[in-house]
Amino acid sequence: MKRKLITISIVGLLMFAGLTAAINYLTTDSGLDTESISVANQLYEAGRYQEAAQVYEQLLSQGVVDSTLYYNLGNTYLVQGDHGRAILNFQRAARLSPRDPDIKANLAIARARSGSDFTPETVNPIQSLSNFTSSWMTLNEMGLITLVAWFILGFFVFAYRQLQPNKPGAFLRYGIVLASLLFVTVGLSLGSRLYVERTTPEAVILDEVVTLNSDPGEEYPTEFQLIGGTEVKLLGTQGSWAYLSGYNEAIEGWIPLSSLETVSWMSGPVEATF
Repeated sequence: MKRKLITISIVGLLMFAGLTAAINYLTTDSGLDTESISVANQLYEAGRYQEAAQVYEQLLSQGVVDSTLYYNLGNTYLVQGDHGRAILNFQRAARLSPRDPDIKANLAIARARSGSDFTPETVNPIQSLSNFTSSWMTLNEMGLITLVAWFILGFFVFAYRQLQPNKPGAFLRYGIVLASLLFVTVGLSLGSRLYVERTTPEAVILDEVVTLNSDPGEEYPTEFQLIGGTEVKLLGTQGSWAYLSGYNEAIEGWIPLSSLETVSWMSGPVEATF
């Protein structure tokens, strides 16, 4: 019995060390060019917004992913009246810092100034769960919680099996049940986020005005138009055309793919089969 307890303790320490190493690896920030950021900030303060935006965009093109950088870029577009790109970058900043009040406030301002109709409605349980978690937790945070829950569950299961046929006690049984519930809950939440990101990613209209077409082609225009800053869901692509719907699914149609950009930098091409 004593030997088994020692084994459980050693395994627990090894699992904890592995978990700590994994967390440190996943939370390592990419290096920021502080000098370039300082230059861009100075350009912004001097009212040279277009030049500041170019520096911010250049940093992002180098693979930097940082909420403050997206937030500052959103501000440069907001003061220039480019509401589509302002909303796009505030949304990206919110993905990385969903609880930041300044990002939320400026996103609301950009939406109000754009004049676009942003009325999100939940259409299914997966979308509902994804929307709920995205408003207060990042994908990385959810991934880390899922990883922690998996390690905790694994430890309880290992300890329970080691103590058989002895009485493992109610503590371990309850621990397995609670850890299983936690793992399933956060796993489903993470899965819903990844599924929505892959199948119906959020996107923002960047052109000042774009005509919605009934089919992928210039010869199929409708009388409906979308203005810059309108937030939509990308349902698929076909060639150089994007098939989209509004958040409340009241509108559906095709626009040139170049007229919009997905919010998530993780989103790959969504190929439609029509």
